[in-house]
Amino acid sequence: MLLPNTIKRNTLILTLFILLLSLFGIYMLLEQQLQKAVSEEFERVALGTKNLFLANVQKSEDDLSFKLANIVAADGLAEAVARRDYEALEKIITPYYKRLKELQYDVEILTFRSAENITLFRAHQPEYYGDALNEKRALIVDTGLLRRPLSGFEVGNLEMTYRLSKPIFYKDVYVGNVELGINPKAFLEELGTVFKIDVGIALQKAQLDILLDQKGVPIDANLLLVRGDVTLKNYFLQKQTSQKSHYKVDTSIALQNHLLQTTGYLVVGFDIADIVKKNTEFMERFFFLIAISMLVLVLLLHQSFTKILNYFSKQVYVDHLTELLNRYALNDVLFSKHRKTLIVSNIKEFSLVNELYGVDAGNEVLIQVAALFRDFAKERGFEAYRISSDEFVLLKKEDFFDEEACFKNLKELHEKINVLKIALKEADEVIGVEMYSGVAFDNENVLEYAQMALKKVRKESLSFMIYSQKLDTKEHSQTVVQVKRSIRHALEHKNVIPFFQPITDHNAKVVKYEALMRIVAFDGGKKRILYPSEFLDIAMNSNLYIKMTKEILGRSLEFFQNRKERISLNFLPNDFFNPSIIKTLMEGMENFDSPSRVVVEITEQEGVENFEKLLEVVKKLRAIGVLIAIDDFGSGYANYVHILEIKPDYLKIDGSLIRNILSDENSKILVKSIISFARELGITTVAEYVENEEIFELLKEYGVDEFQGYYFGKPTDLIGAQEQA
Repeated sequence: MLLPNTIKRNTLILTLFILLLSLFGIYMLLEQQLQKAVSEEFERVALGTKNLFLANVQKSEDDLSFKLANIVAADGLAEAVARRDYEALEKIITPYYKRLKELQYDVEILTFRSAENITLFRAHQPEYYGDALNEKRALIVDTGLLRRPLSGFEVGNLEMTYRLSKPIFYKDVYVGNVELGINPKAFLEELGTVFKIDVGIALQKAQLDILLDQKGVPIDANLLLVRGDVTLKNYFLQKQTSQKSHYKVDTSIALQNHLLQTTGYLVVGFDIADIVKKNTEFMERFFFLIAISMLVLVLLLHQSFTKILNYFSKQVYVDHLTELLNRYALNDVLFSKHRKTLIVSNIKEFSLVNELYGVDAGNEVLIQVAALFRDFAKERGFEAYRISSDEFVLLKKEDFFDEEACFKNLKELHEKINVLKIALKEADEVIGVEMYSGVAFDNENVLEYAQMALKKVRKESLSFMIYSQKLDTKEHSQTVVQVKRSIRHALEHKNVIPFFQPITDHNAKVVKYEALMRIVAFDGGKKRILYPSEFLDIAMNSNLYIKMTKEILGRSLEFFQNRKERISLNFLPNDFFNPSIIKTLMEGMENFDSPSRVVVEITEQEGVENFEKLLEVVKKLRAIGVLIAIDDFGSGYANYVHILEIKPDYLKIDGSLIRNILSDENSKILVKSIISFARELGITTVAEYVENEEIFELLKEYGVDEFQGYYFGKPTDLIGAQEQA
């Protein structure tokens, strides 16, 4: 059950990672949108400010032009200007100026000058008069030249103001002019009720010589802030580095003179903290709602995925009759490197129960025995499995083997079995059962050793036995010597040959062949074909296996180099670590028009010493175009985790699942699950042991892609047949 737990853990970690990554992305997007919203709001406010300013300028010009005309038309004013009579001017102008300040307190300048532009009277500063006009005061100079009213922004001795001028005539003779000035800040007073604003004046550096106070704060290479609030000055002095994002400055309002020339800019600073705060609060609430929603969704998805995974895990790893763990669950545990004690037991003469009382009675016996094993395992710290028809396993991970405790457990287990009485409803009879048991302690081959002990127990009619090397009998040794002699003889005489079995598509058309190792032996002068079950284990424990593998690879690749079909070659996991085997494969493919016509099948025959190294070699083969297949999927080594890492092109479903698929519901469920799994990953599925048309049609209905079995053809010596032809 390691795989489902690993998948569950990895899926949760991946989901949480995706959640955090998504939340970070959403936060950055919201932050970007917030900045965009603030910028757009500022642009809207700045545009509104400009429009308000221009509208107020026009309104003030109309109003003040009218009032200025009334002042010029006052009795005795023109004559006083013509006579340059300061006292008369003061007497006439002072009441007007007071009323004007009461009505429009932002009027800061009211100056009368002679035709020669000598100051006659300043209503705002009566004590200063008699000075000559600065020649750069174009508005006043042009008023005298053009003899008509003018208006616009202009720099004076003290500051930049909005000026209106009007010529004064006495008896149709130009005798002087009057100038009225307003602070530009006055045009934005209405905006101050909505925003906290700071107003300043920016001039080009070339115009500073008009001002008496020529100090200023640089804005850029051409502009200086000559008048402004402290906040504005600090803003430009600190180059915006310490300013908060809620303080914005607009310098787009141009101040034009009477010739429509830009003489400066109105600088407006906005404190839009309230806007930023409102948008930030909205963003935080929105982000919080999204985060909570996504977290709830992840939890719901994880819960649903866990239920689905548990359901499919039960389908794959639990025996549906007894509710014990099955062979697939045991395989996962066997692949761990922990040392373990394993007890394998089967029921004596169980087949007789099925024959005498029927399948239902046999199932009842299995259920009762399984219940006893489950209880015993729970009491003694074991895990209980049913791995085949009447074969049960008890397994415990432990670092040291206590032989005395093991014998005690075996004795108690068999005592419980011996007193078990099972009532068979079908026969109205109560029967007892007996069991054989074999025991082994190891980290890798524990099941094999336990089954070896079990075989010895059954042969000698014992109750149980613990595996030891003494179980390897002399008879077995003689067999090994004989098989090795046959292999050497076959290698010397080129009798290690490949047989090829066809693999077809949906239309039963052959698309490739699988190369299968065979040995041609002669027993008493009679030719006989040896199958891998007779020699492979012995060959692998000697130096003969590598020579045999290279022989099969070389002959198979040479035969298929000019054919259209693909050739599928079997590799044990450790073959990938042998340089001479890989060299033979690479040399054999040199004459192939495309490496994609070669399929390397990773077969499940032994444990993988170094899966990472195997994966590295597989990636190199894939890089040159070789296709990869996983053989015997569903039997052991070829588990889901390895599939995800290897990413094969083909998945060959284990023949033990296909052989009984017409009658075994568990096989059907598992095969469907494998097909669905492969389809989701884009892997082509191949079914082995397709023995008849009924299986073929059922597998086509399930969605299998390719088929192999006696229904399409037995393994054949195609090379020999071609040589004879």
